[in-house]
Amino acid sequence: MEIWLDTSDLRLIEQSNSLGLLYGVTTNPSIVAKSGLSLEDLLNKVLAAQAGPVTAQVTASEADGMIQQGQTLHQFSDRIIVKVPITTEGLKAIHALEQSQIPTMATAAFSLNQVLLAASAKAQYIAPYFSRICEEDQEGVEIVKTMLRLLNRYNFSSKIIAASLRTPEQIRECCEMGTHAVTLNEKVFHEFIEDHPQTVKSVERFDRDWKEVKKSQSLIF
Repeated sequence: MEIWLDTSDLRLIEQSNSLGLLYGVTTNPSIVAKSGLSLEDLLNKVLAAQAGPVTAQVTASEADGMIQQGQTLHQFSDRIIVKVPITTEGLKAIHALEQSQIPTMATAAFSLNQVLLAASAKAQYIAPYFSRICEEDQEGVEIVKTMLRLLNRYNFSSKIIAASLRTPEQIRECCEMGTHAVTLNEKVFHEFIEDHPQTVKSVERFDRDWKEVKKSQSLIF
């Protein structure tokens, strides 16, 4: 399962990259605004901080504007995946961009209908908002499972990237479902990589035993 970060925090990106975990970075207009940087400056810094893909979202509301913005983003870097909301205008833009071999991520998915439409338009990734789906429907996990089954049944090439995750438990659920990717905010990422208490206890025991051995034997270290 691909692990992406949903952030503009360069230190977090570098930390994740140093652990060998990071596949790519997702952004959106809210993340860009929070960074205090221009879109160009932020994209340059995120692209330099890691070697994977980076998403940047269009802000136009009509297809023609989305297509133009998507083309501009692709010219900025061929590692950018263009994020496009799954609206009627957005689907037009996704289809046009994919025909020009510009990769897209269809975002803000909440229903099976939207996944079918985005996959048919040839989006490379589709991003359902997992926690918000679960809040609106007690069968949220089953809804995402159905999305995955749909893609598999009809041999669509699109991947599901679960977004808006709020707990490590939701990451585990995505693993069990076979979700292709997840994108994590800073809080969830830190909780996800936190050392397991039993692992910490085991290491402490190893350390105590090792110190006892060193008292009576000559060792390499």
